[in-house]
Amino acid sequence: MDIELNESDLVARLKRLDAAAAPDVGFDYAGLMDRHASRQRRDRRRLAIARGTATALIISMLGLSLWRFERPQAGAPETVVDATPVADDQATQPRIVRADTYLAVAALEDHIASLDDALNVARAYSPRGEEVARLERTRAELLDSYAQVRYAELVSANF
Repeated sequence: MDIELNESDLVARLKRLDAAAAPDVGFDYAGLMDRHASRQRRDRRRLAIARGTATALIISMLGLSLWRFERPQAGAPETVVDATPVADDQATQPRIVRADTYLAVAALEDHIASLDDALNVARAYSPRGEEVARLERTRAELLDSYAQVRYAELVSANF
């Protein structure tokens, strides 16, 4: 009797072992196709969100650029430009300007050309005056800035 219990216990254990060792396939072809379809839907949704975000950014940037060029209103007074000497104009210009390198180079070249004109006039009236020395220092600083911008442009072009 003891042997029968041991044999029945052994048989039960073997059945449990067979049940545990049997491959429990959790997918089939239909499951595979369902997972593939859900992945495609998820990818399409992500792509639509990315496109929507990109479109919103483009529209907002376009709106900002158009807002910059807003026309003055009909009731606004007209602005009058005063013809002031170069020396007064230099004091009002900002030290740091954020712009494309092309615009910075063009602005520096224009400023250097206007300083050259002012320097020629100053040399004609008083060749050894303080004005000539100040204009020459300013021109030297602008040429240094011009060289730095050109160097930065060259470095950024190589990257």
